[in-house]
This record gives sequence, structure tokens and C-alpha cells, in this order.
Amino acid sequence: MSLFSTLISTTSSMQAYEKSLNVIQNNVSNADSPAFARQQLQFIPRRFDPRNSLTGGVDAGALLSSRDEYTERNLWRQNQGLGRSAQRSADLAQIEPFFPVSENSGVGGALNSFFASVSSWSINPNDPASRQVVLERADFLARTFNQNAEALGDASNSADRQIRNTVDQVNRLTSHIQELNIEFRSDRRKLEDAGLDADLHATLEDLSELVDFNAIRQEDGSVQIFFGGQTPLVLGDKSFPLRADFSAGLPRLLDVEDRDITAQLTDGRLKGIFETRTETIPSYLADLDTLAATLADRVNQTLAAGVDTSGANPTLDLFTYDPTVGSALTLKTNPLEPGDLAAAEAYSPGGNGNALALTRLATSNEIGDLSFSEYYGQIAARAGRDLSRAKDKEQVQQGLVTQARTLRQERSGVSLDEEAARLVEAQRAYQANAQLFKVLSELTDTLMGILR
Repeated sequence: MSLFSTLISTTSSMQAYEKSLNVIQNNVSNADSPAFARQQLQFIPRRFDPRNSLTGGVDAGALLSSRDEYTERNLWRQNQGLGRSAQRSADLAQIEPFFPVSENSGVGGALNSFFASVSSWSINPNDPASRQVVLERADFLARTFNQNAEALGDASNSADRQIRNTVDQVNRLTSHIQELNIEFRSDRRKLEDAGLDADLHATLEDLSELVDFNAIRQEDGSVQIFFGGQTPLVLGDKSFPLRADFSAGLPRLLDVEDRDITAQLTDGRLKGIFETRTETIPSYLADLDTLAATLADRVNQTLAAGVDTSGANPTLDLFTYDPTVGSALTLKTNPLEPGDLAAAEAYSPGGNGNALALTRLATSNEIGDLSFSEYYGQIAARAGRDLSRAKDKEQVQQGLVTQARTLRQERSGVSLDEEAARLVEAQRAYQANAQLFKVLSELTDTLMGILR
């Protein structure tokens, strides 16, 4: 009876070590799988009491995961910061070229060219060719403002598309988490499935790049996801999609009940896009509108104070714009003839007094304590600084994410060296039990032969 019990105990031990070998094999196979956490089979010793025919041995217990929730949450947090800073860096890299600092390009170059033509005109105020050059340079300046404003408008439209796409990505990821919740709740044994666990945490990692959230694991294995720590995205077997709304001009983020939750955005790629769309682009466009409107008003005022070649006050302004639509976007020149330009002062017809006054606008403080060129230079410098800071922040955040990944790998990743050592131990244990099983089997056959 004891011999048969020992045989059964040995068989059970072999099965336990066989399961352990399977776990090790799965760990090694998934060493490079995203978000995979190594597992280890728990061994449960059986009672050993020879007097009561309890021959001991070992049984296979639960699968223990090395998943460390602290390192996971730390990675999510750093990934959220990286998503935001990377998005800001990418957006500003597209905007910064709209404001070149070269004297011969962009609005700055067009300003220099316009005032250079005015300066030449002031030397020979009654020359039709010089007057025509002023009109052409003014038209070119207006079109340059238009192009710059249109480029910022295109950047706004691109940001809107990115917002829609990112919200769709968030909804797809939360929908997948909902599906995984259903899997976990259908069978508690699936909580030990390393593949499902890796799928869940890879999905959460992808989600963390897009938005900030809180994840709470429930006793049934499901995960609750709260956007910004407040708005539910996933509860059990239900998901609650977000929606981007553009009906109010600036984009808004709405929950499933159409409540505005934009203020809950604090991190992630979606936050970066919203910052670009609702703060950065409108700020640059407002500065550009200020420059365009002030320039047009001061040039028009100066010309209106003089007289044209016929000795009359101008009936049309040189520049016109619609501030309700956008000064920079709508800036244009009226269809003037060269003789319509007022080069002379009213009390000195035929002279160049008014042309000289117009020339002085190039260097005088017209916007606060800045000239037009200095004001534009300030905009361009801010664009450069913003981009530089965004790139620096992205680089720092990338380092923090790398550290977070390394910490997770150390705590829950697969070490091939450790798995090799465990493999040798499990293999030897299995072989020893197999040898014991062979001996016990032979003794059993001998005993059965005697009994016959």
C-alpha cells in the first residue's frame, strides 16, 4: 500500500515539475513581448507522515505573477508626460518655421522690403516708378501676412484632425479593456493567464500616452478606468466613449452624457494637442493680427495726413482689413494708382515730408515700446524659445520613461539567466522523480509477480 502511495506521490511531483517547465518555457518565449510579466509556479508540499501512509511529495499551486503595480503606475505617469511633451514638440516644430528671422523672408522680410521702398520713394517722391514699387511692396506685405495667417489656420485644422483621431484611439483602447474585463469576469482562472495580463497592461500603457487616467483593479479581475481621475471610461463590462466637439469654435472634450470635461485634461498627447489648438496657435495669431492691424492703421493715418500728386487728400487708404475675421488673414491693399500716394505734406505740395514721416515708422515705437520689426522679432523669438523648451522637456521626459521601463523590467521582466537557472533546477527535479518513478514501477511489477 505504501509503495503504491509513493508511486502516486512521485507521479504528482513529476506533473508539478512538468507544469513548472511549461511556465519557464512561456517566460522565455515572451521575454521580448510588450508588458509581459514573468510568472513562477508555486509548489505546495504534500503531507509527509509514513506512519499514516502519507508519502509527501509536491503539488502544483497557483501561478504567481511578478507584476508590480507601483512600477506600472510610475511608467504610466511618465508616459503621460512624454505624450504631452512629444506632441508639443512636434506641433511647435511645424509652427516655428512660420516665423523666420531672416531679413529676406517671411513677414519680417516683407516689412523690411516695404519700408526700404518707402525710403527710396522719399528721395524721389514724384517718381512714378518709385511710387509703383511702394504699391507692389505693400501688396506683397499684405499677401505675406495672409499666407502666415493661413498657415496658422491650417495648423489649427490639423490639430482638430489630431484631436478627433486621438479621441478615436482612446475609445478603441477603452473598448478593448472592456472586452478584457468580460474575459476576466467570465472565468477567474483567466486571471493567471499571462497573455491576457500582458494584453491588458500593454493596452493601459498605450492609453497612458494619450490621456491621464486612474486604473482600479476589482476583485473579479476587471479594471475600472477613470479619465482625469473623475470621468468613467470603463466600468466592468461597459465602456463610455469620449467625443470631440467643435461646434463652439474652440474644441471641447465631452463625456458620454455630453458634459464638457476639457478641464479634466492634465497630461498625455491629447492635452498637448489641446494646448496647441486652444492656446498656442490663437496666441501667435493674435500677435500677428495686432502687428497687421497696427501697421495698416499707422500707415493709413500717415498717408491720410498728406496730399497726392494732385494736391488733394487721399480718398482711399492703402491698406484695408476685417478685424472680425482676422486682421492678418484679411489684410489687403486698395486698388490705388501711383499718383494716389500722398508723399507731400498738406502745406508743402510736391515735397516729400509725408514720405519721410512714413519712413520713420520703420524705426519708431509703434506697438508699446517696440517698432514693427522688433515686435515681429519678438514673435519669432518666442516661437524659437517655445520649440527649444518643448524639445528639452521631451528629452528629459524620454529619459524618465526609459528609467521607468528599466525599473519595470528589473522587477517584473524576464531574465534569461534566471530562467536558465530555474530550468536546470526544474529539469533535475523532474529527472530525479522520473528515475524514482522507474524504480518504483519496477518494484511494483516485482511485487505483483510475487503476489501471483
